[in-house]
Amino acid sequence: MGAEVTVPMFAVVGAPNKGKSSIVATLTRQDAVKISEISGTTTSAQAFELNIDGIPQYRLIDTPGFQRPRQVLSWLQQHSPNAAERQQVIQDFVSQQRHEGNTKFQDEIALLQPILDGAGIIYVIDGSRPYSPEFEAEMTILQWTSQPRMALINPIGGEAYVQEWQNALNQFFSVVRVFDPMTADQQKQFTILTAFAELYEPWRHALESTIDTLQDYFKRIEQQAALLVAEHLAQMLSHVSETKVPAEFVQQTLEKTLKAEYQQALRQTETDMQNQLQALYAHPEMHIDTPTLDIDYPDLFDSSHWYLYGLDRKKIVMLSASAGAAAGVVIDIGVGGASLMTGALTGGLLSGAASIFATATPENLTIQGLPVAGKTLTAGPIKNLTFSFALLGRAVAFLDLVLKRTHADRTVASVNGDNNYFSDRFNRLNKSDQVQLTQLLQKAHQGLDAQELTKLRDWILQIIKLELKQ
Repeated sequence: MGAEVTVPMFAVVGAPNKGKSSIVATLTRQDAVKISEISGTTTSAQAFELNIDGIPQYRLIDTPGFQRPRQVLSWLQQHSPNAAERQQVIQDFVSQQRHEGNTKFQDEIALLQPILDGAGIIYVIDGSRPYSPEFEAEMTILQWTSQPRMALINPIGGEAYVQEWQNALNQFFSVVRVFDPMTADQQKQFTILTAFAELYEPWRHALESTIDTLQDYFKRIEQQAALLVAEHLAQMLSHVSETKVPAEFVQQTLEKTLKAEYQQALRQTETDMQNQLQALYAHPEMHIDTPTLDIDYPDLFDSSHWYLYGLDRKKIVMLSASAGAAAGVVIDIGVGGASLMTGALTGGLLSGAASIFATATPENLTIQGLPVAGKTLTAGPIKNLTFSFALLGRAVAFLDLVLKRTHADRTVASVNGDNNYFSDRFNRLNKSDQVQLTQLLQKAHQGLDAQELTKLRDWILQIIKLELKQ
C-alpha cells in the first residue's frame, strides 16, 4: 500500500479547529504553518519537515478537517464485503471521487491520500469539549486504513473531558496522549516521538536517532544562544561613543547629540541580540509589543525601571563588597566615561559603600571632555553595577522567553517584568559563582576576552537551566 517512505511521515488529522496546525507547528518548529481560530483555515494537505542541519528527520502533513465523515463511512460500508478488503475500499473511494471530479468529499480525500501513501496517523481532538458518538465515524475510517495511529488530546480550553475522550479513544488507537502544543517543552515533544517509535517498528530506529539528534541540537543552540547574549552584553557594557569638538560654542549641542547616539547604540545592540536569538530558535515571525519594547519592557535608560530586570539595592551592595574583598585589588568602577560614581574604590568595605551611593542615585549619563588635540567628548562605558545586572537580567529574560516559546504560540510576546524574575534565578547560583559573575560584570567595561566570554556564557546557561527545572 502506498509509496516507500524515506523518512517517517505522519498525517495530522481530525475535525476542523482542533489544533492540528498548532501541533504541526510545534513538532516541526516552523512559524510558516498557518494557525487561526477560524475553522477551515487549512484547505489542502501541506507537508512540513523537521530538518536538523539540512537533514530531514520526519515529515508532518497538515490536513483539512473531516467534513462529512458519516457519509464517507456509509459509502465504505456499502462497498466493503469483509474486513480484509477495507483498506482497498478506502483506496477505491478516493480514486472514484477524484475520477468523478466530486468536490463534496474533497477534504476527506485530501486527508486520506497521505495515509494511503504510507503516513502514520496522528488524530487530534479537543479535550475541553465533551465526547460525542459523532466522532466515531472519523475514528472508524482511520481504523479501516490499518495504518499505525495515535491520538492526541489537545486541551485547547481545558481538560474537563479528557477522561471521557481517553475511554473512547483507547478503543480505536494503540496510543493516546494529552499534548498541548502551546506549552509542550522539549521533553513532551520527545514523548510523542518515542510513543510512535514504539507503535511502529519500521520507524523505531529512525525516530530514536531523531531524538538523539534533537537533544544534541538543542544543547548546541542553547550554548550558541548564551554565548550570543554574553557577546552582546560585553559589547554594550564596553561601548564608547566619541566626537570631536571643533569649537566651544557647539559643545553643548554636541553633548546632547552624543548622549543620544550612545543610548541609541546600546538600544540597537540589544535589538540586534534579540533578533539573532529569534533567528537562532527559528522564530522570525514572533511578535513583540513594540520594536523598542517601551510598554511592557521598560526603556533601557529609564533608571526607575532598572530594578525590574536586575537585583535589588541590598544585593548589589553585598555583591560589590564581596567582589571587592575577593579581588584584593583596586576595583576601578567609578573613574571617567559615563560612570554614575566617582573615585577608585579598594577592598570590600569601600566597594560596598560606593554601591550604596550608586544605587541610590542612578540618574543621568555624564559626558566627559578630554583635551586631546582640541577636545573630544566621550560617552561611556557605563560602569554602574546596577545597570550591568539590569542589562543581564533583560537579556536572560528575553532568552528564556524565546527558548521556551513553542511555534504554535502566536500571541504577542511580552518579557516578564516581575521584580523577582532575574533575582530569584540569580540567587540559585552558588555564592562563589555569584561573586565571580559580579567581578566579570565589573570588568566588562574594559572588554572581555574569549575565555571570559565563555565563563559568562556558562553562567547564563546555569541561570536558564535552573529556571527550566522549576
